[in-house]
Amino acid sequence: GYPREVKQGEEFEKKIAPPTLLLYVDA
Repeated sequence: GYPREVKQGEEFEKKIAPPTLLLYVDA
């Protein structure tokens, strides 16, 4: 299930990246 985990990781990053970037830029 490696490819599946990678896919989930990419989806997770896509959902989590924008707020995280905003937090970094804000801080």
